[in-house]
Amino acid sequence: MKKIKLKYVHIIIILAGIIFISLSAFHSNIWFDESYSVAIAKHNFVDIWKITGNDVHPALYYWMLHIVFIIFGNNVMAFRLFSVLATIILGILGYTHIRKDFGEKVGIFFSFLTYFLPICSTYSGAIRMYSWSCLLTCILCIYAYRFYKELRNNKWQKNLIIFGIFSIACCYIHYYATVTACIVNFILLIYLIKNRKEYKKALYSFLILALIQIALYLPWVLYLYKQLKHVGAGFWITIGVNTLVEVPSFQFRRELDTVFTFDFKTIIALVASILMYIYVGYLIYKAKKEKENINAGKLAIIVYSSVIGAYLLASLILFSPVIYSRYLFAITGIYIFAIAFFMAKEKKTWVSVVVCILILILSVFSNTENILINYDKTNMKQIEYLKENVKKDDIIIYSNIGNGGVIAAFFPENKQYFINLGGWDVVEAYKAYSPGMETVSSFEEAIKDYTGRIWLIDSEYPDLYNNFPKEGISLLEGPVRFDTKYQGYIYNFFLLEKQ
Repeated sequence: MKKIKLKYVHIIIILAGIIFISLSAFHSNIWFDESYSVAIAKHNFVDIWKITGNDVHPALYYWMLHIVFIIFGNNVMAFRLFSVLATIILGILGYTHIRKDFGEKVGIFFSFLTYFLPICSTYSGAIRMYSWSCLLTCILCIYAYRFYKELRNNKWQKNLIIFGIFSIACCYIHYYATVTACIVNFILLIYLIKNRKEYKKALYSFLILALIQIALYLPWVLYLYKQLKHVGAGFWITIGVNTLVEVPSFQFRRELDTVFTFDFKTIIALVASILMYIYVGYLIYKAKKEKENINAGKLAIIVYSSVIGAYLLASLILFSPVIYSRYLFAITGIYIFAIAFFMAKEKKTWVSVVVCILILILSVFSNTENILINYDKTNMKQIEYLKENVKKDDIIIYSNIGNGGVIAAFFPENKQYFINLGGWDVVEAYKAYSPGMETVSSFEEAIKDYTGRIWLIDSEYPDLYNNFPKEGISLLEGPVRFDTKYQGYIYNFFLLEKQ
């Protein structure tokens, strides 16, 4: 009867969690990173491979998004719900896989944390590869552990095949997932070599699988080398005090990105995460004292910590930081499992209930803020304004790719120019926005053979308009300013005409 009751509790948590993370997802706002996903999704599979090879992420997610594009068209809502779907599946794994492998309590806590960690409702709805990376790395680890457990029963073949499939999938969806796959493969290889007399057949099969994975990844190696060179030459990520706060407290924060502020919410997230680490440390100490088997939880912590450690080391080697809290969502499923595994060791039910209630309170506040921001009426005013006023022969020019990328995603039929005043090495990567958008280096290049109406789009300050050549050009309208809540983007529109 107790198991039946827990089963129904688990199902209720999953249903409530699906509703909870979906509450803030039914909107069509996008920011720059999401605009890149929306723009590249309309290209074919070959072009996606070539274009993203010049960006900073592998191609698999964009291929998946292209399939969504084929089915639903250029539908921002469909793209966003596709991301939510990955987190929904991850939470269901708590019932279908984690519960089966590690018990009812671990499964329940896993599903609960998947849906109700403060960060999950924010990143689950991002039109990026983060939620799918999170799902794939978690499945990778599930089948790695199943392979390990079934070695003694000689029933490991199916698990090894599934592990291999998700291992190569991880390599092609996000580089944090790639490193995770490498670490898990390495751990299994060391274990098999250490026990080679007992598991000789499994070791040979694993080595063959490793060679297959390497062969399947070889087509991407050249792009990986180019991207490493690009990162080594200098990258936009920085390491500072914010890194020391954001990395350990990431799962308890709401912010999607970008500007770090050490405010009250940051302090709450940091305190909550530290308390969680202390609590898990206490549960580990207690479990070891009682001589319980905690290998699965320890392995999860080792993998999660090793990925962070690898990127910290890479930051030192490349002399360019690549450790970034946002990318940790790719391995948050492993973090969730580790927390769930040790929370299940708690003997006092009231303590578990209190911990879950506190997490739920933080998540409710976090998601409420998401809802207020995502559904704010200001978010689409600039798009509505341009739709009402732009003509099919008008060109659009911007030098801020942040709000410019959003415009490019919503108005692909109008010819657009990104004025690359910083001289960034982005020409090939920004072909994601082609054929509508073209990257040029100067104003003159954008308008040299053009006569007609020109839309200039500035951000907070009208720098683009102030520096734009005025000879032979008249101002028809502007500035018309829009301040949006979603990512705090600001748009200043100027309508010009060139004789």
